Amino acid sequence: MVTTAVMNVRDRFGAEGLRDLMALAQMELRNVEAAEQRLAALAEPAVAAEPEPVDSADTQAWLAYTEAAPDHEDDRR
Repeated sequence: MVTTAVMNVRDRFGAEGLRDLMALAQMELRNVEAAEQRLAALAEPAVAAEPEPVDSADTQAWLAYTEAAPDHEDDRR
């Protein structure tokens, strides 16, 4: 199939057509190789960052922030 296409270009356009075909093929080859490299980079597993150690002050602040509000229903009696 490729051979037939090249021979058709040669017969119809001559040497200049073959040069154009080769230039186009080289450009497409660069594009395909670049796309394959991008795909390979996406297929690699991401390196997970180590979690930061928990700071006790942060823990105390979080506990104070999330502490339940006092229940005011008892005051209605």
